[in-house]
Amino acid sequence: MIRLYILIVLTIAISICCKAQMPLNQQRYFDSLTTMLREPGTDSVKARANFALVVYWVSRDTVKARQCIEEGRRLSKGSSFLYGLSYAHEGYLYYGSDIDRSETAFKRADSVLSPYPTKDAYQIRANVWINLAVIQQRKDDDRTYIDYVLNKAIPLASKAGDSTILASQYVGVGVAFMNIEQYDKAETYLNNAIRIYKSIHASGPKLISAYNRAGENYICLEKYEEAKRTVDEVKPLLAPYPESELYAGHYMVEGLYYHHQQQYATAIKCFDKGMAAAKGPNKVYAIQEIQFYKVKSLLAAKIYGPAKDILLELMQDEDVMSLNSSRLEIYEGLAESYSGLGEMKPAYEWLKQSRHLSDSLHESDVANDINALEMKYQRAESQKRIIALEGKNAQAALSAKNSRLYSWLFASTSLFLLVVATFALLYYRSNRKLLAQKEVNHVQQLIEIEQQQRLKFGQAVLQGEEQERHRLARDLHDGLGGMLAAVKLNLSGQLSGVETKQTELRKIIGQVDSSVTELRRIAHNMMPVNLLKFGLETALRDMCESLMTKQLTIDFQAYGISRTLPEQKQVHIYRIVQEMLVNAIRHGEADNIIVQCNQDGNTFLITLEDNGKGFDTAISGKGIGLSNIRNRVGFLDGNIEITSVINEGTTINIELHVG
Repeated sequence: MIRLYILIVLTIAISICCKAQMPLNQQRYFDSLTTMLREPGTDSVKARANFALVVYWVSRDTVKARQCIEEGRRLSKGSSFLYGLSYAHEGYLYYGSDIDRSETAFKRADSVLSPYPTKDAYQIRANVWINLAVIQQRKDDDRTYIDYVLNKAIPLASKAGDSTILASQYVGVGVAFMNIEQYDKAETYLNNAIRIYKSIHASGPKLISAYNRAGENYICLEKYEEAKRTVDEVKPLLAPYPESELYAGHYMVEGLYYHHQQQYATAIKCFDKGMAAAKGPNKVYAIQEIQFYKVKSLLAAKIYGPAKDILLELMQDEDVMSLNSSRLEIYEGLAESYSGLGEMKPAYEWLKQSRHLSDSLHESDVANDINALEMKYQRAESQKRIIALEGKNAQAALSAKNSRLYSWLFASTSLFLLVVATFALLYYRSNRKLLAQKEVNHVQQLIEIEQQQRLKFGQAVLQGEEQERHRLARDLHDGLGGMLAAVKLNLSGQLSGVETKQTELRKIIGQVDSSVTELRRIAHNMMPVNLLKFGLETALRDMCESLMTKQLTIDFQAYGISRTLPEQKQVHIYRIVQEMLVNAIRHGEADNIIVQCNQDGNTFLITLEDNGKGFDTAISGKGIGLSNIRNRVGFLDGNIEITSVINEGTTINIELHVG
């Protein structure tokens, strides 16, 4: 049995705002990150982009991958969270070249991130421990592997509420059962992993990896049609991405299928394609696994020379030769290869070594069986001595039995009454605790209902406020604005008729003109025309430009804002940005403000950074302006994070759901 390894995973925040594995479309992924680095943005965003590029460069240019890690750390500016993220990527970088350095980096990442009780930190740490478990498996330490998965990775994944990590653990357990040849149990876990990945619409690489292992397990179960079905299901998923390293596992399963159909030439071609497709830090181990399978097909096809060369090459790898099962397979393969080539002397020598290794493994098993039998024998002898001693004591006990009978009955009766009283007391206390817990649950339900009602009330107030703004803006513009315009026209018509009063009339006309301008400004603030006519991005840009002065600079950046957002949600976003700018100018007294708005599907991100005087968020973060912002964020089912340092400025990050 060839020992299988779980390929290392890196779902540790490699994108800017979410956790994701390396996408199948790698070129598009690379272009988007490099574009982000070129455009204006915060240092933290650029640091994450550099860390994300490590995953792209690690299989292409390790020097550039290392440079991305160093640049990301430079941009982190003392953020311990980002430093922890950098060590997680460093562990990934050295996984294929220096396993000890990789393990040290992963453990450093967990240590740095452990103080953070956030979903992101739990998710990153869970994946770090998965990768540490895989490293232990490479060291042939299955006990530590299982300990890391059960006691480290899964509890952290549960805290993060991440079904993706749970599914990856199912794959890991399935591979562990494959290693001990319990393929029926492996089938259950691998199918559960595929079911979870499908239900959460997981990324292509995760689902494809699970399919590949399931197909390999079906081959071991001799369920060849099911194996062929997995191959067929993976093909359309991989077809658009000919550069993907996942082709290695796909071609391996396809080759195994053709091998067991006795189509050895086709199987060998598939194995060659798989080795050519292997990339990344798992490249060496993926190629070695496929080489073992290719040797089987070469020997079955009686192509002995290439089979011998591959086996001799595998013998040069210390990791391969450290496993008894791999050495035994190499010795047996060399014996068969030399025999097929007619070189009987080396064939005999390799056969002798394989038999010696097989016998030593068997002797080890026999020794374990003998030890187990000896332990059973010792337990049986001890039991005989105990029975003999009990027989000697039985006669003495019988003589004292009658004298103790009445005492025993009295004690039994007393004990029975005590037990009854104890159970009654425990029942009473348990019933009181149950009633108290029900009361607590009832109070909690009332609190939740009250919170929901407050939220609904707040939403209703916001909707009513926007409707009233819209009505007042329309009435001011169409009603009072029209009247003032008519007054201006009438006064202008009087200029030519009364020569002596022209100066005073011109003054009155100027006042009316200023009133009309102020009226239009008020109506625009209550319901901006640009938002209704040209969309959210234009309205936000105009608002920023209108607020700029010689003393105030506002840098507005927008990425991917959709023109099809519902009008109500556009208004809420506009009001949120408007309130943030007013707070930064009026209360923060900032002279330099950066506003970023980015839409990614149903997620809308707002970031505002200013160089104002800052404030203590624990004391000053409960004003009317921030309350309005939080109400609107809650209305859009979003999250808000405020970071402020006195005399250094304020940063506000908002994530909204606009789907």
